[in-house]
Amino acid sequence: MPVFTRPLLDVTGCDIPSLDLSTAEKSIMELVGSEDGAFQNPIEDAMSSVQGSIGNALAGINTSLGVTFNDANGNPILDEDNNPLTTFGFLSQELGTLNGQVDAFRIHSDRLSGVSIADAFGSDTYGPGGIQGEYPGLGGLHSVASQFNTLKETLRDPAQAAEDHYSPIFNSLFGPGDDMMRSIQSLVDGDVANFMTNFPTGGNDSLTELSSLGANIADLQASIPALINDDNLQFEFALDFIAKQTTGLSVLSMLDEPCFGTRLLGKIGSPDFKGIAGL
Repeated sequence: MPVFTRPLLDVTGCDIPSLDLSTAEKSIMELVGSEDGAFQNPIEDAMSSVQGSIGNALAGINTSLGVTFNDANGNPILDEDNNPLTTFGFLSQELGTLNGQVDAFRIHSDRLSGVSIADAFGSDTYGPGGIQGEYPGLGGLHSVASQFNTLKETLRDPAQAAEDHYSPIFNSLFGPGDDMMRSIQSLVDGDVANFMTNFPTGGNDSLTELSSLGANIADLQASIPALINDDNLQFEFALDFIAKQTTGLSVLSMLDEPCFGTRLLGKIGSPDFKGIAGL
């Protein structure tokens, strides 16, 4: 396949604008854009500890042990590898799913914390600037959070106290992410470890406890995507609010145009709008 190239434009004598940055400011920008990156995920240690505990638990499980589960017709229920699902096979499966959810939360929280910016260009996980699908990296998140905060403050009743409308987009990083990891750590190091100790063969006497343990694991499995979804919904709500309020600012400028904007608003404005705007 032929490759077509061309010489770069000759910029001799051209006045190319540049930002007047200090040496320190340039160093910060270079570090942010480097392979090492400038940021760290504040939840990483907790996630690594949790996955270490899950890995230790999985290493101690013999999935062939325990009662074999059957369906309503008496046929063995098969696991992901098409082997009969046993007591410990079920526990291993649930822990594996939980471990995968922690991986998903790492991808999400790396994006919130700016760690994703350092991901290699062309990565399968993140796009340019650390974006993940439709959700932006740190730069875009900060921009939206800052605009949302400013607009909320602009519209605030002076009689009301100021409120933080910036941090909810980064909610997981300010405590909930660590709280969730502590809950998972407690479950794995406590309940799971106790089950493996108290029911080493996974016999019939373990099934009641297994049912309760499985429900607790399932709750945490659901909590992780719920927290991710909540962060993303905060972003989407802020983005929608900004779009609507910036439209409102445009409408204010339209009211200053008697020949054009005002006439259009006279056609499309609701009775309530016309009453407030004096149309």
